[in-house]
Amino acid sequence: WQALTTTPNELGESPFWHPHEQQLYWVDIPARQLQRCNVFTGQVQSWPMPSEPGCMAPAAKGGLAIALRDGVYRAREWGGALQKIAAFSHNTATTRFNDGKCDTLGRFWAGTMFEPRTQAAAELFCLDARNSGAAPLVTRMAGNATIANGVAWSPNNDRLYWSDTTSQVIRTWAWEA
Repeated sequence: WQALTTTPNELGESPFWHPHEQQLYWVDIPARQLQRCNVFTGQVQSWPMPSEPGCMAPAAKGGLAIALRDGVYRAREWGGALQKIAAFSHNTATTRFNDGKCDTLGRFWAGTMFEPRTQAAAELFCLDARNSGAAPLVTRMAGNATIANGVAWSPNNDRLYWSDTTSQVIRTWAWEA
């Protein structure tokens, strides 16, 4: 193991490697920041957000898809303007987005977290913005969790995994893109 940075995070989560930029990205949720690191130079950049970022993923046409407390936003470049592309109806006083990733087709999957942690009110959503010019399609894929975490796919892409931190359960489904 090698530390990429000694700069502390309050809660660093949801890392991904950006293949085109050759940089490691992650969110610091309570600090309301996106982070990225050039692993070759060790330089870390921070970008403040207006609310807690739960996760982000590279967008196919450049920039980032970012799940903030109240919805999913698009930034065309690092530090650029945020454009809301999908709003959600959850109560933002108790629920925010948490972990998420893109699937092999470029759809953005993001789960929520019920912050009081007293009931299984978190959900998993799939946002499909591939239809150019049309509003993104948002589909509720699963629910009945408290803290959505760890969405992932099997190496051969035939299984979807989704964990609920509070119940210490990993759910799995047969999956076809």
